[in-house]
Amino acid sequence: MACSLSRAERPGGGSRVYWEGLSVPDIFDKCFRFRKDHWIAGTADRPVAERVLFDVMPIRNAGPWVEYKGRRILQFSSNDYLGMSVHPEIIAAAAETAAEYGVGAPMGARPLTGTCELHLELERKIAEFKGTQAALSFTIGAGAMMGAVGSLAQPGDILIMDQYAHASLVCGGRISGATIRYFRHNDPESLERVLMRCDPGKARMIIVDGVYSMNGDIAPLPEICDLKEKYGARLFVDDAHGNGVCGETGRGSAEIFGVEERIDVHAGTFSKAFGTAGGFVAADQDVMFYIRNTAPTLLFTKATAACVATATLKSIELVSRAHDRREAAWRNANHLQKELAARGVDIGETRTPITPVRFAGNDALHVADRLRSEYGIYVSAVVYPAVSKGTTILRVVPTAMHSEENITYLVESLEAAVAECGSSIKDDAAALRNDGNGVQMRRTSLNRE
Repeated sequence: MACSLSRAERPGGGSRVYWEGLSVPDIFDKCFRFRKDHWIAGTADRPVAERVLFDVMPIRNAGPWVEYKGRRILQFSSNDYLGMSVHPEIIAAAAETAAEYGVGAPMGARPLTGTCELHLELERKIAEFKGTQAALSFTIGAGAMMGAVGSLAQPGDILIMDQYAHASLVCGGRISGATIRYFRHNDPESLERVLMRCDPGKARMIIVDGVYSMNGDIAPLPEICDLKEKYGARLFVDDAHGNGVCGETGRGSAEIFGVEERIDVHAGTFSKAFGTAGGFVAADQDVMFYIRNTAPTLLFTKATAACVATATLKSIELVSRAHDRREAAWRNANHLQKELAARGVDIGETRTPITPVRFAGNDALHVADRLRSEYGIYVSAVVYPAVSKGTTILRVVPTAMHSEENITYLVESLEAAVAECGSSIKDDAAALRNDGNGVQMRRTSLNRE
């Protein structure tokens, strides 16, 4: 017979569950208290925060222009850097496969009935694109990072992460049971101090993003490669926001620096510049065989749908030779950032199209709300825990599909909206630096240097 549960508030705060006459702590207590005590916005900012952060977008939400609540608005929030999500050849490839096989086929996990020839062909193309012996595709990008890191490391190993490493990498490290150490963001000297203090008898792997998704800055890969070789460590680079965009042929941040062969594991997603869905890791044959047989996010989930695999195959083909679109994305990014800098706007240390506009407090929420309602511009506001407490940013992403006129209108509208909201985005906000993704998980870990 089912047990009866009841809940009651404790006089000192929090709640307890009463079960068969016993009073026990309630694991849902944090849920009941979250909205009132711990949410990112105070009472005054809560309505605008809920309006901005939980807005409902149309299904077709990429491209410069989208239909939004009955009107056409200009969109600067998508990671569809090259416009591949709406490329007619990619759409046609997916539609043809879906029409023949359905949207879910093949059914099953990869070790059971889920692997088809399309997956193997996709993995050959990924390996060719990244210049590695082999590759492995995953249903989602976060699953690629968590599964690969979680299987490569084990208790007794040491993972050394940039303090702004993506939350999926941190989760993978926690799954592994390895010891995690952090070094200061993009600081090779800090990395070396951590490496020097590591037990030389333990296996070590350095983990960084190639491009940081909130800051837009690029990891100093040549210096990191020097250190990993000096101290006998391996190097894992998640280049989700670099693949397709950075480098002459779009092979990512490592291509910019000419260090592709010095990186041990290349990782990325297809949900950014490739415009589809899923993720991948690429490395030597033995490493890939091991991950294929041990990564929980591959073994215990359904295989990528054939229509998505077909679309991604076509996208890799197009991205590899999309020089005109890459040039357009960078041209638009340079134009936007030059115009913002000329107005004294703090955009941090970005070196990519990702353009963070920084604010104190929750001001970015109010500016984003006004841009949508009054100027017909959709820009995402980013709050804690993706950035540090007490700050917010507008994450502006110009793509290959925007025009110079689009960017000029954005800059002028942003300046007007900021003034109307009584906010500041000038250099007096320059000390407010974005803390990247999920940094609250390990801020205190820096004292381990």
